[in-house]
Order: sequence, then C-alpha cells, then structure tokens
Amino acid sequence: MNTSFLFDKNRPSKAWVALLILLAILFAAEITAWNVQRDFGRVEVSNVIYDNYNGIKIRAKLLKPRLASEENPLPGVVYIHGYQNNRETSDAYAIEFARRGFVVLSIDAIGRGNSGIPNHPNDPDFDTTYGGKSSLAYLKSLPFVDEARVGLMGHSLGAEMAYHIALQDDSVKGLVISGFAYTTDATPSRPRNMLMIIGAYDEYRQRMTGVQDIEKDWMQSPQTQKAIPEANPQLGETYGDFESGTARRVFVPPLIHIQESHSQAPIAEALNWMRQALQPPDHLWIDPFAQIWHIKEWATLIAMLAGIFSLIPLALILLRTPAFQSLQGPASGDYACPRRSLIKYALINGLLMCLYLPLIFVLFGLHVYVVPVDRVFPMMMVNGTVWWFFWINLFGFLLFRRWYKRTASKEGITLTELGVSDHKDKFALNWKQFGKTFLLAAILFLFALGMETLLERIFIVDYRFLFPFASDLTPYRMLMLLLYFPFLWVAFVFFGMFLHGMLRRAKQSTWWKTYLDWTGVNLVVTILPLILFLMVQYVPLLTAGIIPFVGPGGMLASFTMNLFHIIGVLLMVVPLSTWLYQLSGKIYLGATVNALLVAWMFTSSQVIAPIPV
Repeated sequence: MNTSFLFDKNRPSKAWVALLILLAILFAAEITAWNVQRDFGRVEVSNVIYDNYNGIKIRAKLLKPRLASEENPLPGVVYIHGYQNNRETSDAYAIEFARRGFVVLSIDAIGRGNSGIPNHPNDPDFDTTYGGKSSLAYLKSLPFVDEARVGLMGHSLGAEMAYHIALQDDSVKGLVISGFAYTTDATPSRPRNMLMIIGAYDEYRQRMTGVQDIEKDWMQSPQTQKAIPEANPQLGETYGDFESGTARRVFVPPLIHIQESHSQAPIAEALNWMRQALQPPDHLWIDPFAQIWHIKEWATLIAMLAGIFSLIPLALILLRTPAFQSLQGPASGDYACPRRSLIKYALINGLLMCLYLPLIFVLFGLHVYVVPVDRVFPMMMVNGTVWWFFWINLFGFLLFRRWYKRTASKEGITLTELGVSDHKDKFALNWKQFGKTFLLAAILFLFALGMETLLERIFIVDYRFLFPFASDLTPYRMLMLLLYFPFLWVAFVFFGMFLHGMLRRAKQSTWWKTYLDWTGVNLVVTILPLILFLMVQYVPLLTAGIIPFVGPGGMLASFTMNLFHIIGVLLMVVPLSTWLYQLSGKIYLGATVNALLVAWMFTSSQVIAPIPV
C-alpha cells in the first residue's frame, strides 16, 4: 500500500478534481430538491418565524401556490410532524398539497428544528400542542388563505396534536391523522371530516388503538362505534357528509410507522380527502398518484452524501499543505488481524452492539428513579444513543487493552503501529501534532457545516432521507453540540482502536484497494449486528404481526426504529474514518472529525422535549 503516492508533489493530484465534482453534485442535488419543493416555480417556498402564544419562537416552511392572493385566497393546511422529526419530514405531504392549490404551513414543532425550546411540562404555560394551535391561527391570518377552508394534518405525535386541536376548533374543516388513532373523545361531528391513516404493521398500533389487529378489530372498537355511528363500518369506506363535517374514513395500508409519512398511497388518500373537505380550485387539481416528492427525498440524500464525502478529497488537499503535512503518515507496520481472530472479534463487537436496548433501559431507569438526566442533557433520544455508543466502546477499549497486553505486545506489535501512540514503547502523544490534528478536524467539520448552512439558507433544504440528518444550528443547538462532543470523541477514539488497530486487515497492493477492503470489512463489522437486531424486530412484525420490542409507552419501539437512522450515520462516518486513518496513520483525526459530524447530526436534527411515554 503506497499511501505516500498520494502526497507526492511531483505527481498531479486528482483531489481537486474529486472535490469539485462532489461539490457540483452537491449543488445540483440541492437545486433539484429546491425546484421540486417549489413545483418548478409554481409554488413559492419561504421561511416564516412567529411567536407561540407563550412567547416561544416557531419556525415554519410556508408553501404558497403563486396563484394565491388576497383577491384569490386558497384553502390552507397546517402539517405537524412526529416526535423525533422536523418540518422537512412533512415535505412529502406538503409538496403534493401545495402543487394542487393548498397553502401549506409545515412547522418545526417547539423543541424541534429551529423553533424554540419548550417549557417544562409542569409549567402552567406549557403548550401541549408544541406550537400547533398558534400555527393554525397564523395560517388563518394570512391574507391569501381562505380562513373558512383550513385543515390540519399530522403524523404520529404530530397527529395527536392536530387531533386535539381539531376536537376543540370547529374552524378546522378537514383533519388527516396518520400513525395515530382517534379516541373516545371523537363524536360523529367532532373533529370535522376526519381521515385516519395507520399502517397495518405500525409499531405503535396497539398503544394507539388498544387493539392487536387493526384490520380485524379497529372498526368494531369503542372509539369507532362512537365516531362512526354505523352498524358495521368497514375500512376504506367513507361515512358521513363533508358539508356537515361528519365525513369519516379509516385507511390501513400495509406499512410500518415511518412509511406512513413517506408513501404514495397514504398521501393520495390525504389529497383526495382534503380536496373534498376544503375544495381547492378544480383547475389546479392533479392526479393524486402523480407525485414528485420522492425526487426531493433522493436529492437531499445525494446532497448529504456529496457534502460529507467531499471531506475525503479536502482532507488530502489540506494534508498536502505545509501547515498540515507533518500529519501525513501511512499506517505503519505489517500487522494484520488473522481471519479467525477477525471473526471472533467481530462476534464480540456484535454482542456489545446488541446491548443497545438494555443499556438504554438502564439510562432511563437512572433518569426516572435516581436523577433526571434531562436537567443537564435535554435531548433524551440523543442521550440514549450516545450512552449506548460510549459504553460499548468503553467495553471495547477494555478488551483492546487486554488483547494488547496479552497478545499484541508479545508479538512485537506497538501502539504506534496501531495508530494509537506517537512513541513505540509506551502510550504518549506529541501534543503539537495532536493540536494540529484537532485544528485540521475542525476545519474539515466547519467546511461541511458551512456548506450545508449556506445551501440551506439559499434553497431552504437540509440534509435528510426519511429521517432528518443534519441542518443549520441555532445558538442553543450549537451549545448542545459542544455538550455531547466530548462523550462522542472518547467513544470514537475507542472505536478507532478497535477498527483500525485490533481489527486491521492486511494491506493490499495499492492504496485504493486497501481503502476499499478496509472500508468494506469495517462496515460489515459495524452495521451487520444492527441489521440483524432490526430483523429480530421486523421479521416477526411483518410475518406474524408480533412486535418483540415495545417497552413502556412504545419507548423501546422508538429506539429500535432509531437504528435505521444510526445505520445511516455509520454508513457515512465509517468510510471517512477509514480514509483519515489511511492518510494519517493515526486514529485521532478520524475520531475527531466523526465526533464533530455526529454531534452536529444529532443536535441539529433531534428533539428537545420529554419523551411521550
């Protein structure tokens, strides 16, 4: 493996070409997402900020058809996303509604995105709708919205908020709730014109409905008997009358919870429902199955990948400069983990990773019975993930230490060779080099953050795919990044010792073959246990309707679902970590960059609010 080839100043570097190509892809993807959300110029998209009734700021994305005006007001809809999301999650619905003649207000619920931080639930001024009620009032105040034709939509916890607002407010002429079920508070006429969408395999279905089999039992439940006064109501049938506000319908597609907000059939159902409830202009109507939102979703994924992986050529460019060339250092020594040992260590790592739910359960036990963790660390979903990642890597470090003392040192393998130390005989770091490493990591991170922030300001599009991944930071969330960064940094250092030291594969004939081999093995070892964990949850769910991990209030189901997001994060940071180790021969550059990136992803996109259990 001739990594020094990459630093040879006598050879032309292709790093600038690669960087420019990735930035071109990033810009092209952002422009594509921007054009899709504005329906290629037929819809105006803007940021709006307004006060909640208790003074907390709410940020929202306003999608306004260009034909909407004070002289030609159009119907309006507020969409409230679910618990662990932000306003971009609403875009699948919002884009399709706006291009069919609805003014759509997609909000960052309080505690999410760039909206303000919620009060304590015991505060008399606490808003149980997380800004939903004030957002409805704001929408109705817009001169180009017909306040006699307004509706509410929401998913999961956002659907619960929308439902309770609509129960009390007759001005809401149409309601679509997905991933949530109406309660016995519903009557034949309250809320007005209600469509319920819930997946047959929704992980929260029993918590939401009180029945195990929605398709078999829901339409005969006490809730339905009260809301739909029919002798034998059926799924997929519309009951009541839109004019009087008594229309009712339940749609149960074969989906899990996260698919309800990003799937063609539920969106088409919602479009048809609100068309009948709010009556947008007929000439703006489009076939409800002719949807384009998925183009934006893929475009934001491509933008995110291009933005994060642009750090690969940028790191090489910076390491070739005089300021950082002293950090150059290909992985030294000939150590390679034997295949038999690799399988053994990978299995141990897999077992550690499967401590995910047990460790999170311990954290919540401490939170509930010992000391409220959220007084200092207010992002409870982030707390669970960081707690798990920190502890399994601490256990991994103890195994690494034992392995090094008993095996590696006896075979003449040094900590320098493993990329851990600057001295062969002991653990010691060159602090000047260590400081340069932190500076370079900070530059790489700020480049990624700056590009995303700039493009989000221009195009009102962040990095996401099904889940929110990264967006611009408010001052409060920047403080949260600094709060969680040290724990992630320690965890990624230990993680690097395992992946790039103990588990390191043999070098190949060229640097790029080595990179592909090491990255492939590292991804398999890291991600396969989590995929198997997800299979334990979803194979029984999709085949027999059994949900193994639910927990109090669905808490374990929430964290299990969060593994999809964690896998997405690991798919980005593991290749980056491997590349930076290959260039520097040390684990610290990759650990620092990854800790910053993951702290950014978690603290910019995840919720600051109590877990609803």
